[in-house]
Amino acid sequence: MKKISSLSQLIITLSFHLSVWIIERFSNTKEYQKKVDNLNELEEGTLGKDIANCLLENKLRLVPGYESHDLKHVLLDYKMNPVDEIRMQAFMLGNGNITVPSLAIFLYGFLLLPNRWRTFYRDFKSGLASQPIKHWQID
Repeated sequence: MKKISSLSQLIITLSFHLSVWIIERFSNTKEYQKKVDNLNELEEGTLGKDIANCLLENKLRLVPGYESHDLKHVLLDYKMNPVDEIRMQAFMLGNGNITVPSLAIFLYGFLLLPNRWRTFYRDFKSGLASQPIKHWQID
């Protein structure tokens, strides 16, 4: 059973990194780098600086269409790793953000990580109990 769990974790991790790589490679990030440079100039402790720091720490770039996604990672304190990505999608589904990508990521994680079901359920319930956030934007 432990081998299956390790294999599932490996599949999730590889899928996560492949998805990030594809999104970054096929996105025009030049104008978004200017946004990150501006965020980087903000004072420590500001949301913008926290977003810039989070991207830097995770060796990620701001890409078109994902700015609010990165904002939610920072504000909701979900790390930018495979399991926390699935957890954040569970929260977002509970919060009413029912999209094909959210469903796909959540179901993928749900099927491959049954040992995390309780955690995903708690995140889903947190989303249900929270004010709607799907329209949050960096700007």
